[in-house]
Amino acid sequence: MKLTTAPSAVEPARDFPELLPHGRPTVRLHPRRGTPGPHDSHIGGPLLWPAAEAWPECAEHRDINGRAYTLPLVAVAQLTAADFPELRFPEGTDLVQLLWCPEWHEQPHPAGWGQACRLHWRRAGTVADPLTEQPDPEEHWDHGPDMIPRACVLHPERITDYPSDEELPPALAGRFRAWLAERDLPDDLTTVPGHKLGGFMNWCTTDRPDALECGTCRAPLELFLQFDTAEWWPGSWGPDGEPHRFRPLEDREREPADGTDDPSREPVGMTVGRGGHGGLFVCAADPRHPASFFTQ
Repeated sequence: MKLTTAPSAVEPARDFPELLPHGRPTVRLHPRRGTPGPHDSHIGGPLLWPAAEAWPECAEHRDINGRAYTLPLVAVAQLTAADFPELRFPEGTDLVQLLWCPEWHEQPHPAGWGQACRLHWRRAGTVADPLTEQPDPEEHWDHGPDMIPRACVLHPERITDYPSDEELPPALAGRFRAWLAERDLPDDLTTVPGHKLGGFMNWCTTDRPDALECGTCRAPLELFLQFDTAEWWPGSWGPDGEPHRFRPLEDREREPADGTDDPSREPVGMTVGRGGHGGLFVCAADPRHPASFFTQ
């Protein structure tokens, strides 16, 4: 299935060309509920996990008596080099797997509170005996479903992402804010929402951290994978009540624009943060260093 970001009556990089040098490539993942297999790229599906390798756990839990206990991490995403050659896979790897604890924990520098994340980089061909029965989140996490994704297949679309004003040089940021205000346009016009690889994150709830750097080596952090409560938001904005510019063209005729469970708008079924979005950031020097997760 092909999903396409629609052209808009207002294109910031076209109508405000000073943004052009600041664009970055991003991949809209366009997740849709399905039944991915363990060799596929996906969100929320089974991982290609070696049977001989212990499934990672989170030990940061206490019962009502204060006693520690562990729970298995939740499989969140799996991406292959064949599907996503733009990812910087460490030498000798062609598969990355993300697991996390769906409860909030205090995280080391610089994330503060967030998900306890684990990224595993491996070579798929070395997994000769994969684990077939993997932990079922519903058996362990009946009290914490918000950050447990539903199984989704991916429909990648390569586009260009542009930063919000917080990511721009101060003088340019001021001119861009004035340009938006003159046209009565929202400040989320540029950064691509939804689930995506790379690009920029919109820091709409908190300010962007001053020191967005790796806690291991102090190299800059870069957005690796963004998760979002919704792929786009219902309602209209812009001239003549234009539909939301990030709603795929292919969805506009066959899917409802709103509803309590719209599988095209909220395919992954997670409530990120307070109903916003979150970004998994990795070290620009070595993505194997511990990742940081920020929510908005």
